[in-house]
Amino acid sequence: MAPPHPRAGAMLAVLLVLCFLLGGASAVRAQSPGCDAATAEPVRDLQLSFARALPFARDILAHHRVSATFEGRGRLARVELHLRDVRDLVLPDGHPATTYRTDLDGAAVLQDRRSRHPALWRVDTATVAAANRAYDVRDSGAGTPPFLAEGEPDDALAAYEVIRLYTDRYTGFAAMVLEARGDAARPAHRIYAIAGTHVFERTDLRSWASGLTMGRAQYVSNAALRMIRDAADYATDPRHGGEVFITGQSQGGLTAQGLGVLLQATLDHRGARHHLVHVVSWGASGARETLARAIAQQRDGGARGFPTDLERHWAETEPDHASLAATWHAIAAEWARIPPGGEDAYLTAVASRMRVVGFFFEIDLFARGGTFLGTAFAFPTALVLPEECDMTVAELIIGTPPGPITVRLESHFLKGYRRAVGRGAIAVARPARPARWEWFSDLMPTLEDVGDIWLEVLHLSRDATQPLHWQGCTGSAEWFTSANRFCRAAYWPGCGPAPEEERWCLVRRGGAPRTVPALR
Repeated sequence: MAPPHPRAGAMLAVLLVLCFLLGGASAVRAQSPGCDAATAEPVRDLQLSFARALPFARDILAHHRVSATFEGRGRLARVELHLRDVRDLVLPDGHPATTYRTDLDGAAVLQDRRSRHPALWRVDTATVAAANRAYDVRDSGAGTPPFLAEGEPDDALAAYEVIRLYTDRYTGFAAMVLEARGDAARPAHRIYAIAGTHVFERTDLRSWASGLTMGRAQYVSNAALRMIRDAADYATDPRHGGEVFITGQSQGGLTAQGLGVLLQATLDHRGARHHLVHVVSWGASGARETLARAIAQQRDGGARGFPTDLERHWAETEPDHASLAATWHAIAAEWARIPPGGEDAYLTAVASRMRVVGFFFEIDLFARGGTFLGTAFAFPTALVLPEECDMTVAELIIGTPPGPITVRLESHFLKGYRRAVGRGAIAVARPARPARWEWFSDLMPTLEDVGDIWLEVLHLSRDATQPLHWQGCTGSAEWFTSANRFCRAAYWPGCGPAPEEERWCLVRRGGAPRTVPALR
């Protein structure tokens, strides 16, 4: 492992711009200035008509108290939505390459008969609120447990209780587990919500670097393996378990796809009966290509894609490393059965054993990156428009005046998704294939390499220089630093901390002989 490159600062500056162009944004909770600031804005009423609606559209719209009229019966119906006092903003055009699928029964996907939930859309509705809340998961530092920052209440999560938090110091992975309580727990289920890229409220460069790997660094991280182990135990518990819903927005949606595949591989390896696994992605960016490369990389001896020295350090210092190794080896055993070139067919088969759905707006630029793992559903674009007293994220945070660009950005942010879902968007969602950026797919391998390098630079220049980290090194049998490749005593030249140099260290051999191999 090489020390941080002397030009790392310049590289990071370039990547900051690149990651903002490619990645998602954190949840934004800044409040609107109120009606007084918006009274000068023109508003309009919208009437949106749809010739084909889901059979359960009436229930969804009634739940959200949306004004609507219906015509027809059975599977074919006409529904008209009425939206009052919507800001009169210009809607940008969608992409002509977006394909709406008439060959697919959207109701069969959204109300999967393998599930015990009679109204799956209710849990899907809760997942957008859970994805938003996941951005409040905080890691206050090495050696301290994660905590949940104060956030705005959301009625959609009133029936859920937070039971577990996960964070990863290396990749910036942050997630929470919510368990249904009371009437909502019949049938039992949990929501595993993953945060996306932290951009506005709390910038986290680790999540930006992980974003360049299309979430791969996060869904193979130590924290993700812990979460996968927990979800697999819950899904296979015949008495106290239930269905698993994995969700996230933007990069969180990419990570949710990857984590779902790894979870299903773990369940396949166990071979036990289990409850259904759902992946609900907000934003239809696809992880299929990156997952295929991760599988091929593991089979070729590249393991999780982390540096060998870091894998050895974690093997010697993580208290639960034996369990993490067992989880990864189960996944690797399933991947070892895939013939070369069969990665895409395997991913299709794995996705078929889950329920994988993604929701997106046709005008969302970032929905065009990668191939979505399951079935994507497009929302009517007009449902993203703010009401009279509401403002877009770009207006609130960036100060951009209203216009087509701010509306296009709103279609990617969680604020836009929450607004649309609250207006009953799931009732009128249509199966669709998002337009794709082919050039972006070609660029993905390079971006992944850059993201991996950036994560290493960030870790060695920050966490690996901290006093608590050094205590682990100097308390081990053998370690190494950027100044000395072999250390057994801190007083040896280059073997102790040097605050003025921000010297890092990594454990090579712990206090006792290693009994658990690194995750290779």
